[in-house]
Amino acid sequence: MKTLALRAGRRAGDSGFTFLELIIVLAVISTLFAIGIPTFRGLTPKYRLRSAARALGTTLETTRLSAMGRGLWMGVHYVLTPGARDTGTESYYQVIPPAPEDFPDQPLADRQLLDKQPLDGIRIARVILPSGQIIDRGSFSVLFSPMGNAGSHIVVLEGQDGLYASLKMSCITGVIEFYETGDISFQHFAE
Repeated sequence: MKTLALRAGRRAGDSGFTFLELIIVLAVISTLFAIGIPTFRGLTPKYRLRSAARALGTTLETTRLSAMGRGLWMGVHYVLTPGARDTGTESYYQVIPPAPEDFPDQPLADRQLLDKQPLDGIRIARVILPSGQIIDRGSFSVLFSPMGNAGSHIVVLEGQDGLYASLKMSCITGVIEFYETGDISFQHFAE
């Protein structure tokens, strides 16, 4: 009767996996992982670019709403090509706070900008104004009015492998449109 209790080399009551079974499972998992990694690496630059665009979009939206809510001019300062005083070589942006209550006419150049927001390998390629003016180097500030009628612009971000993302900010409606291209402009309709 003891021979009936033995099944596939195991004693009755033993449970678990053999070493060979574990090796086979690890080999299958390793193969699937090796196939999947190149796919994820190819997607990483695309999603990094999208993430940077969404973060900038959130900053634009909150800054515009803060300017309207406080009744004070606020904005975003873009650094497309960092200068000698900058510590890094990557482009970044900063929020321009409102003027202090005790000095409401403080010039923009004298305001203490908020923390730099680096884009982690993403470059601000250009800023396009509704007039058609294109800023593609140096630094530039866009101001949002307390009335919500100034500050429209397009920001084109460039990622790795020639990938682009654009944000089109309409200050009147507050709508921010996202595009996965660098070829965006303001459409002017003939009346």
